[in-house]
Amino acid sequence: MQRRQKDIAQGVEERLRKFEPVAVQMDGREFNADPAEQREFEAAPAAFRKGDFVAAQAAFAEFTRKYPSSGYSATALFWLGNAQYANRDYRSAIATFRALLQQAPDHPRAPEAVLSIANCQIELKDSASARKTLGDLVKAYPQSEAALAAKERLARLR
Repeated sequence: MQRRQKDIAQGVEERLRKFEPVAVQMDGREFNADPAEQREFEAAPAAFRKGDFVAAQAAFAEFTRKYPSSGYSATALFWLGNAQYANRDYRSAIATFRALLQQAPDHPRAPEAVLSIANCQIELKDSASARKTLGDLVKAYPQSEAALAAKERLARLR
């Protein structure tokens, strides 16, 4: 009888564990996420990796709408912007990258987001804004790899 009770208790614990928040580490940050939230987030980059940028854009947009205060939020914005860029939706990508920078200016991908804004501006034939954005990137994140790329692009834009 005791063994049966122990087995039942263990079974209940295993089933409940599927609903408990899990510790997640993403882009150098650690936070707790619900399993459903984690599954939904992981589905979006999977679509991006497959090259299905339309599905990835929709998945990241839905994720950011559904979980605005998630620990994944800034990373989701970064990848949403990249999906928008891949879909040639440059104005929306700029807005998304700016939202990321406003929400998390110290995020590890912030320099890449600024560089991506400049790339969008270049695609939109707005060289003056792109030069300013690239200059701002070099000043704000001088030690980043994105700053090196910005210096190279600045040299080509002049």
